[in-house]
Amino acid sequence: MAVGGDYIVVGGQRAELAVARLSDPRSTTIVRSGGSINNFVALDRAPSMLPRRRFRDSAAFTEDGVTSLNITSGHDTPRLLVCNNDHSVRLLTLPGLDIITELKFPTAINYAAVSPDGTKMCVVGDTNQVYLFSKRGDSFEEIAVMTASNDASFSCDWSQSSELFAVGSQDGYVTVWDVRSQQKMVQLETYQHGRSRGACRNVKFSPSGSVDLLAFSEHTSYVNIVDTRSFEKRQVLRVGSDTYSDFPDFFAPDSPTLVNQDMQITGLRFAPDSSSLFVGLEESILEYVVDRIGRYSFASSEII
Repeated sequence: MAVGGDYIVVGGQRAELAVARLSDPRSTTIVRSGGSINNFVALDRAPSMLPRRRFRDSAAFTEDGVTSLNITSGHDTPRLLVCNNDHSVRLLTLPGLDIITELKFPTAINYAAVSPDGTKMCVVGDTNQVYLFSKRGDSFEEIAVMTASNDASFSCDWSQSSELFAVGSQDGYVTVWDVRSQQKMVQLETYQHGRSRGACRNVKFSPSGSVDLLAFSEHTSYVNIVDTRSFEKRQVLRVGSDTYSDFPDFFAPDSPTLVNQDMQITGLRFAPDSSSLFVGLEESILEYVVDRIGRYSFASSEII
C-alpha cells in the first residue's frame, strides 16, 4: 500500500491495483497490472521537486504514507512504481495507470527503493542478487549487480544521504553497501539468524536528522536497531512479549498466564522526523520513541 498527495494505492495477489483519491474515496479504480502478485507499490515525486538539502524529510518515492507528496509541477502526472512477481518493475502514471517505463529481470521482484536524491534505485527479488540503477527522470540505467547473501531478498532502503543502502535477506542477513565504492561496508545477522523465523522482512534507515539508525525486523517477534555511525552498537526489541493468554494456568486457574508468544511482524517504519519507530503486527501497531536527544549529543545507553 502507498499513500501520497491525494492518492492511496493498494496492490493485490492477482495483479490488482486499486487507486482512489483521498478527497473522493468513491472514485476508486481497480485494474490488473502485471502477470502475478504486486509485491510492492510506491508513489513518485518529480526530481525537480525534491528539497535541496541532505536530510530525508521528503523522499523521491514514498510508500505507506511516510511523507506526503505534493505533485503539482515537474511531471505532467504523478507516478507509481510497482514491483511484480512477473519479473518486472513498472513506472505508471496516476490515475490512468499507463506504463511509462518497464524493467525486466530474471527473477520475481519483491522490492525497489529509490534514493532520497532521486538519482539511484536498488531492486531485490527472489535471488541473492541486488540490482543497482541510475535514475534520471523516468529513465533507468543498470550500473551494477551485486550479491547480498545466499538467499532471496525482501527489502531494501537508502540512508538519508543517498550514500548507503541496505538489503534484508531470507537467510537472516542485512547487507550494507557504500554506493560510492559499491563495496560492502558490513553484513549484520538477525537475532534469530539460522532459523526461518529470523528471516529479515523489512529494513529501514532513519529518514531525517542526526539520529543515524538502521532498523530491521525479523519474520517473528524481534526488531533490531543498529547505530550506523559505527555499526557496532545494537539494540534488540522483543515485540509482543507481554501478551497474556486467555486460557487459565493449570496451577492458578483464576489468573491470566504470561506467554512468550511469537508475533508476526507485518511492517516497519520510522516517523518522518525519526522521533518514533512504528512496528506493525497482525492486530496492532506498536510505537517506540527514539531517544533523539541522546543521539544528537553522545550515544546513550538505549537507542529507543
